Amino acid sequence: MGQRVNVHYSVDLEELPTEVENLISKAEGRLATCHQALQTLIKRYDKHILMTTACTEDIGSLREGLASIDFILNDASNIINGYVSYQLQDNNETAQDEEAIPTNPYVDADQIQEKIQQFKESLTK
Repeated sequence: MGQRVNVHYSVDLEELPTEVENLISKAEGRLATCHQALQTLIKRYDKHILMTTACTEDIGSLREGLASIDFILNDASNIINGYVSYQLQDNNETAQDEEAIPTNPYVDADQIQEKIQQFKESLTK
C-alpha cells in the first residue's frame, strides 16, 4: 500500500453529505474488488497448495485492500463526527445567547424587588 498523507480542504456545509457519500461509494467499490480477489484466491488454491508464499502474497494484497477501506471509512467517520461536533457547538452557543440576560449596571435589584412587591400589594387592594 502506498504512503498516506493527510489533506485538508474546505467545502460548503451543504456539500458534506455528498463528500461522505463519495467516500462510502469509494469504500464500496474497493470492497467489491476485495471480494473478487478473495473469490479468485479461493478458486485458485485448493486446500493442498494453500501453504505457499504465493498464497501469502495474495492474502497480503487482500489485507492491504481491506486496510484501504478502513482508512476511507475512518475519513468518512471523522467528517461526520466533525459535523456533529459543529452542530452541538452551534446549538450550545445559540442556547447560551438565548439564556444570556442583559445586565444594566444602573439598575438596582433591590429597587426592582421593591417595585414588584408594591405592584403585588396594589393587586390585592
